[in-house]
Amino acid sequence: MTSLYDIIIPQLLTILTVTKNLLNKGAEHAKEKNIPISELLNARLYDDMRPFTFQVWMICSTIRKAIERLTGTAPAGTLGGVDQEYTVEDLLAMVDDATKLLQDIKPETLEGKEDVRVPCALGPANFEARLVDYAQGYPIPTAYFHVSMVYGLLRNKGVPVGKSDYIRPFLKDFELKDLSS
Repeated sequence: MTSLYDIIIPQLLTILTVTKNLLNKGAEHAKEKNIPISELLNARLYDDMRPFTFQVWMICSTIRKAIERLTGTAPAGTLGGVDQEYTVEDLLAMVDDATKLLQDIKPETLEGKEDVRVPCALGPANFEARLVDYAQGYPIPTAYFHVSMVYGLLRNKGVPVGKSDYIRPFLKDFELKDLSS
């Protein structure tokens, strides 16, 4: 049987790996092409959309909230404000912090917690959910959504990222063969 740990922790860790790789590629591209990094950090697909920095912030914020719900204890420290200005280095530090927090969770910490009920909020709506349903229904899809936005914003700004930059870290346990021959 798949454990709660197996459902959520590896997925979130891989999402953070993808986020970090994309951030580094974006920063490298901006430097190589002499593009002000602010063009990437403030990028939006549409005027009413939150910027690139928010997408990374939201991934890390979602993971910190998930850790609190999963373990019953809020992680130490804070991310800073949602509308605060962040540098690439700040965003990378956020990702590294969230990665370490997830890596510190031991599988046995989550054993038998699948049916524990946790409070949830979605906009103005408040509700409760079983922890396993919360894990599958909120932090995982939310983190995927925002890492997809990171990818899309970088592509929109001409950063040479492709599907393999997004998907390859998720295939780490696959036996990959060169299919071109």
